[in-house]
Amino acid sequence: MALGTVSGSVLVSQVWQNVYEVINSNVTDPKSRTKWVYSAFPQSRKGTEDTFPCIVIESPTISRDNFVFGSVYRHVWSIPISVYDTTMATCDTVSDSVIYQIESNKGSLSPLKMFNYDILTTPTTHVVIDGNIIHEKRIEIQFEGVV
Repeated sequence: MALGTVSGSVLVSQVWQNVYEVINSNVTDPKSRTKWVYSAFPQSRKGTEDTFPCIVIESPTISRDNFVFGSVYRHVWSIPISVYDTTMATCDTVSDSVIYQIESNKGSLSPLKMFNYDILTTPTTHVVIDGNIIHEKRIEIQFEGVV
């Protein structure tokens, strides 16, 4: 799919699709796999070495201001993105690439009604899956739009 304009009928799905397209098309998989960016943690391969690193882009949350421009509203989307890997260094490298690509593609997203973005990262968490320590770096990207 290609990037698309956000409208009232696709307030959540098009924002997710646009972020997915930017990341999936521009962030390089260190293992050169065809699939490594997901909408949820890949359960079918949970815990296997082939699973990592992986990027999970969750469905955005949306808030709408009562500040109205005629018949359109100001919206704010928050899109949580997690990077998982067995090494912290790879989590950081992939996270850097995700942030860099969002920054580099902001000019492509702005005409699609996704502008004034902000980025927040959270501390890294660690879990054990099938005996492997898995690191998670979480990034939250926020966009504003008038739709």
